[in-house]
Amino acid sequence: MITCHQSDFIEIACMYRIPVALHWPDGRMLEGVPLDTGYDDQRRETLRMRLADRGEQWVVIDGACEMVALEPNPHFERVRFGSS
Repeated sequence: MITCHQSDFIEIACMYRIPVALHWPDGRMLEGVPLDTGYDDQRRETLRMRLADRGEQWVVIDGACEMVALEPNPHFERVRFGSS
């Protein structure tokens, strides 16, 4: 689960178009530029991302364990998701 504090970093990534890598515990990883947040029909948290190889896509981020900035920025380098 993504906390409110952690959601702030997702919003910052969207606002400043900071390229990120999203990681899941099963080893999956996506790289792209976050554009917007939302929820799908099942009320799972989603992130609209511009992916280099797939264009814009809504990605379910429930269950993601980490977001890593791919470019230096003054806001964050790495955000670990979960209860903290």
